[in-house]
Amino acid sequence: MSIFGIILLSLAICLIIFLLVIFKFGHVKCESNVCLIGKVALVTGGSSGIGYQIVLQLASRGCKVIIIDRIINDDIKKSIIKETHNTNIILEYADFTSFKSVRDVVEKIKSSEEKLDILINNVGIGKAPEHPSEDGVNMTMQVNHYSPFLLTHLLFGLLKKSSDGRIVFTSSVASFLHTTTIDSITENEIKLSKYRMNDYTCGKLCTVIASDIFAEKLKKYNITCNTYHPGVARSNFFNNCYVNLNQFSLTDWWSYASIVFLRIFVGVSPRQASQPAIMLAISEEFKNVTGTFHGKYFPDLKPLGAHNKVFCKKIWDVSEKIVKLSSEEKI
Repeated sequence: MSIFGIILLSLAICLIIFLLVIFKFGHVKCESNVCLIGKVALVTGGSSGIGYQIVLQLASRGCKVIIIDRIINDDIKKSIIKETHNTNIILEYADFTSFKSVRDVVEKIKSSEEKLDILINNVGIGKAPEHPSEDGVNMTMQVNHYSPFLLTHLLFGLLKKSSDGRIVFTSSVASFLHTTTIDSITENEIKLSKYRMNDYTCGKLCTVIASDIFAEKLKKYNITCNTYHPGVARSNFFNNCYVNLNQFSLTDWWSYASIVFLRIFVGVSPRQASQPAIMLAISEEFKNVTGTFHGKYFPDLKPLGAHNKVFCKKIWDVSEKIVKLSSEEKI
């Protein structure tokens, strides 16, 4: 083997070791034993994967948990009750590719709940079909950003009735790979590049930005808002990606190959991946912490553009238009 080959092999081994240390062994664990009896939490995408683990950990501490998901059945509820001995579990249907569906489920929740203490925007998709949703929006962006953005606005009235309201958004380290620029944001849309993963990376960037602005706006109501990245979880998150392999570019192949590699070699269990969300939602340590992008692997870092106030405001303003917020619904 040539010296150049040895150098490349050495670098590859070092990279693998680094990733193993950072992703595999660097996960956090919520040690809080706080009692959540009397608290009400809402978890989107709580029927499987990381969301399901979040639900289990909230319910096991006595919290009333409302799950919003496309997949709802009695077996899920029975399983949660069996594992946590908490019968105060509610499952509600909502399709996050439809703004109407989000609005409908919120109306149902408003009619039954007096307050909301914890909102965990966990729902997400790796890659949706290429065609627009019924609202004329890129589906991946709608599920990962626009619908959680709308949901949070609509639940604001219940959240401000809590003495310690907490909002947690799920982002991703993939947000650091976005290619969105200020020039790609028009008055009515966020234009996506031809890079096929950009609808995912852009959506996760928008999640960080929206969370930061929510945090600033909601301070006066004693509501905190933070984002976290779960790292790489061995869940079914990317199993149902809708992709056309014949249309893949070299960049697309690299992106998906990286995902497969990370899941196999440095992936953690959904329970491990859920720990930062639980910490932000219940720990006394984070009671007054807001506007952070939390995660063990890259603490205190945010994606490029997330500190640019003009860029962030454009993202917020166009999101308000796309989800069609009324003047009364705006915060």
